[in-house]
Amino acid sequence: MNPSAVLVLSTLLATAAATGIAFALRPAAAEPTPGPSLAQELADLKADQQKLLARLDAMAKAPAPANQAAAIDRTAVPTVSADQVAAAVEAYLQKRPAGAAALLADAAGKVAGGGAFDLDAEFANLQSKSFWEDGDLWRRLHAAGKMEEAIARFEQLAKASPNDPQVQMQLASAYLSYVNLDQTKWQYSMKADGVFDKVLELDGKHWEARFTKAMSYTFWPDFLGKKKEAISHFETLVAQQESMPPQANEAQTYLYLGNLLEARDPAKAKEIWQKGARRHPDNQELANKAK
Repeated sequence: MNPSAVLVLSTLLATAAATGIAFALRPAAAEPTPGPSLAQELADLKADQQKLLARLDAMAKAPAPANQAAAIDRTAVPTVSADQVAAAVEAYLQKRPAGAAALLADAAGKVAGGGAFDLDAEFANLQSKSFWEDGDLWRRLHAAGKMEEAIARFEQLAKASPNDPQVQMQLASAYLSYVNLDQTKWQYSMKADGVFDKVLELDGKHWEARFTKAMSYTFWPDFLGKKKEAISHFETLVAQQESMPPQANEAQTYLYLGNLLEARDPAKAKEIWQKGARRHPDNQELANKAK
């Protein structure tokens, strides 16, 4: 399978899972979690991707029929352009009856007639609340057809304040909110990843940026080597967290780091879970893993 196509599908999975978790776990008085529809959508996408990869792998290994062998030998393998990959992904999403396109249509349908959206009046709310904190606000923006206009404003602010991590994270949140409303806009998830890098250059201890980046890498195919980077980011977070008073959301770092290590080093994974359980005794999921 063309690596670009695999990367695109993996990015969609990473966005659905990692961003929902990271923005929901950000330190706040009330911490929302992704709804069951988003969780089911992630499961469906991941299952479909695995089936597709398995089918392509089987096709690649199957011997060509005798009457086709000569033709194959004489014919160059066609290349696939980035535009073709994008078109294929969009078609894939649109065909899925319970996929991203259906979720988008359902969400938009809940906003009566699309409705008007006063971007000037609501922009401050968009800055302070991500899609996972106020989904209705972002759905109204999208239904009114003003998502691109809002993104442009976030980009202008980020350009005007290149050294402000908070402003940069607002831009990343806007990118990812757009992807979750319309997963055919997968390019914005790549832009968000670049913003996370910029934030970490400004503040190497920025928990939300590093955690979101690490989480996204756990969903990339193994041959891209991103899981090693995810482990490295989680290990950095553990070291940083243990130098400061514990925060409830930080329990997830131990949980996911242990999950990544479990297959290759079960003893190390257990050690990580136990360390996390001691630091976060109220977290039942860590307590169960640490047994």
